[in-house]
Amino acid sequence: MLRAWQGEKVPQGKTALRFTQVELPFIHEISLKTSLPFLASAVFDVDADGQDELFLGGGDNQGDGFFKYKNGQFNPLDIILTKDKNDATHGAAHIDFDEDGDVDLFTARESGIWYHENQGGQFSSRKLPLKLGGSGNNADNTTPLSIGLGDINKDGLVDLYIAGYLKIGRVKGETIFSDGYGGFSHLFMNIGGGEFKDVSKEWGVWRQHNSFIGTFADMNRDGFSDLVVAQDTGKVETYINNKGIGFFPQPNPSDYSYPMGIAIGDYDNDSWMDAFFSNVGYTLPPFILRGDLPKDAKFNHHHMLFHNNDGVSYSDTAKAAKVSRYGFGWGAIFADINLDSYEDILMSQNYARMPMQAFMMRYNGKILLGNGQSFTPVEKRSGGVNPYFGIAPLVADFNEDGRPDLIWANAAGPSLAYISEPFENNYITLDFPDTAASLNAEIMLTLPDWTHRYKQVIAGQGLGSDGTRKITFGLGSFEKAERIVIKFQNGNQMGLSNVPANKVLPIEIPTSPEP
Repeated sequence: MLRAWQGEKVPQGKTALRFTQVELPFIHEISLKTSLPFLASAVFDVDADGQDELFLGGGDNQGDGFFKYKNGQFNPLDIILTKDKNDATHGAAHIDFDEDGDVDLFTARESGIWYHENQGGQFSSRKLPLKLGGSGNNADNTTPLSIGLGDINKDGLVDLYIAGYLKIGRVKGETIFSDGYGGFSHLFMNIGGGEFKDVSKEWGVWRQHNSFIGTFADMNRDGFSDLVVAQDTGKVETYINNKGIGFFPQPNPSDYSYPMGIAIGDYDNDSWMDAFFSNVGYTLPPFILRGDLPKDAKFNHHHMLFHNNDGVSYSDTAKAAKVSRYGFGWGAIFADINLDSYEDILMSQNYARMPMQAFMMRYNGKILLGNGQSFTPVEKRSGGVNPYFGIAPLVADFNEDGRPDLIWANAAGPSLAYISEPFENNYITLDFPDTAASLNAEIMLTLPDWTHRYKQVIAGQGLGSDGTRKITFGLGSFEKAERIVIKFQNGNQMGLSNVPANKVLPIEIPTSPEP
């Protein structure tokens, strides 16, 4: 009976997408009794050679790892980050913080937030003096899980949203919805000189509740970074940036649930950013998952897809888009992985701390191809399955053939790497500088049929992860883009016309408006 409930009922679709698994020598080692079951992952250009590398965070008593794709496999790099024993790395975010041309790295660890300064491909590390947790009995009760990057006041400096969870020794259960139970999440404003100020209360986002991830995106397209937060045993929270002086909450269709991963992208090409949230799905019956919720409280165990109607209101279209009925999900991202010009969804699955593991169905991780209205799973037919304890998917062109490749970053086991085999669809890739000025820049691409495709430069989709700043548009069979317009948060914009397909275009941030 339980296995029948857990089954995913959506049949695999047809696709020309095919993946070949390649070696990735990293097995995440973690004690589930002494550490939360997460790991950091990121894709960025470590050595400034133009090719993205892969970062994976180690568990307690395990070093972090850097890997470069070469000769058909991912090879470890001789890079060692300072790290104490019993200090697992849960989240990562990358940006050229000191503006010296090398991309730096922030990590969220059991011990707190660390800054790793990139100095020509090697890193010097220091723990940042950022206080996490509340006061009194709640002092120092928080483990940071993920790091969101944004420029909330448009001063050109990167700000941090730290999603926090109770430290492992204080966790009393995993189905507790009560207010006042959980770790704290914090908004730290960059005040210059390498220092940050906690502005969580004055900006209206101070909250005690276990949270997995907060992601910045311009949801109402007013040029300011808004904030979307996934609470565990809680609700999705959306906060609109009040022109750089604070946030105010925006209503959304969230009920009590287990939102864990966040993917943000325009799945129906209407130029508004939509949001997908993973959930517990059909892993266990709802009467178990409701925990301590009152009987009259609305509860949703389905995966959620919030369609952005107009920058002000949202509708949950998950059922209509055929993404609601899947098993236990974690990190999720939007990416046009088959380059047909429609956003796809990739979602990690399975849970390392699930009770009764022997009775739980092990899911394959989802590759859901979109057509602008709905999504179809193809992970089995494409050969990109992931049966392990998935935390986040990452998509990047590691072999530089123009086609997106795939990493499944997995906790308590091996991570998997898949290289995409050749297929015919065309693309244009925009290579943005990994700086604060690029964050939440919006890009409108016009195809030869005069339809539009819309993306933003968004850091920190997924869960504890951060993807490449190379933004790829699939063109399908089209051989050019009629027009590309990029609007930056500094108010400047740039335009490109008659852009040929199958090119990687380096983007420079304009310092003055386009003439």
